[in-house]
Amino acid sequence: SPSRTHAMQAFEDSFAYCHARVGPTLKVAVAVDGSKVGNKALDLAIALANAARNPDDATLDLLHVKTDPHAPIFLSPGHIEKECELRLSRPNVRVKARFHVLGKPDGQSVTQVLAKAAEATQVDLLVVGATGLKIEKGDVHADSFTVMGSTSDGSLHRSDVSVAIVKATSYELNGESGGMTFLVATDDSPSAKLAFALCVSKLATAKDTIHVYVNKENDGSVLEHPDTVLKHYKQVCDLKRLTCVMHSQRDHTTSVADEILALARKLECDILMLGTNGHARTNVIGSVSLRCARKAKCTTIVVKDPRIS
Repeated sequence: SPSRTHAMQAFEDSFAYCHARVGPTLKVAVAVDGSKVGNKALDLAIALANAARNPDDATLDLLHVKTDPHAPIFLSPGHIEKECELRLSRPNVRVKARFHVLGKPDGQSVTQVLAKAAEATQVDLLVVGATGLKIEKGDVHADSFTVMGSTSDGSLHRSDVSVAIVKATSYELNGESGGMTFLVATDDSPSAKLAFALCVSKLATAKDTIHVYVNKENDGSVLEHPDTVLKHYKQVCDLKRLTCVMHSQRDHTTSVADEILALARKLECDILMLGTNGHARTNVIGSVSLRCARKAKCTTIVVKDPRIS
C-alpha cells in the first residue's frame, strides 16, 4: 500500500542519514575523568565499540579535559590514560582506541570542550557519566539518578552529537559481546526514527533484545495508528534479523515519560533510547526526552537530529 511504502521510505531515509552523518562504522567518544561513574561510562563505550559486538572497525575516542594543574597524581592525564589502557586490555576486549588530553580555555566549560571535540571527531555517540567527580567528592550534593552532573546535563543541551548518559545505577558492562536490552521509545517522528536507526544499524546485535514503545492513544502524537507504526518497526527488525518486542500502551494515571521510565525498569533495560529535535543553537530538548534522561536509572541515549531546527 502507498502508506506502507511511504513508511518504509522514511525508515530508509533515516538509515541513510545515520550512515552518511559520520560514516557506516560506529564511532564513539567517551569523557573520562577518573570518577567511578566515568569508569562505568568507559565500560559502556568499550562494550559498544568492542570488535566482538561490532566487527566493522568501530572506533573509540577517550576524551580527558585537563582542568586542574594541581590535581592529585591519580587524577593526572597520565594516570587516567593508564587506567583506560587497563580496561582496554581485559580478555575479550578488542577496540581501536585513541586517548586525547584536551585543554580547557578560560571562559569555556568542560561541557563545551567535550562537545567541540566530539563534533570535531565526528562521532555517533558521546558517552558521559551522570555525576562525575564533583558530586562524588561531595562538592555538589545531588542524588545521582535525579540530578545529573553539570557535564552531562550541559552535553545534552549544547551539542548536536547524540549523548549517552550513564548512571551510577546503570548495569555493569564488561566488554560484553551481546545480551543487552534496548528500549526505543518512539512517537514516529524523524528524530525517533533516527534513534531507532542508530540502535538497529550500529548498536544492537543478534544477541540483544530491542523493545519498541509507542503511546497507544491515537491522539495525533503519531500520524498513523500506533499498531500500524509498530508493524513498520517490527518489519525493519525482521529484515535485520534482530529480536524485537513491541509495546503499545498508555496509562492515564501517569505521564508518557513516567510510563516509559516504568517500562524501562520493568524490562530491566541496559539502554533507553529516545530521539529529540533538541538543537545546539536553540537549547531545546523535548520534555519527555529530558525527563527520561534525568530520571532513568538505566543508561539513556538521547539521539539528536540536526536536520530539524
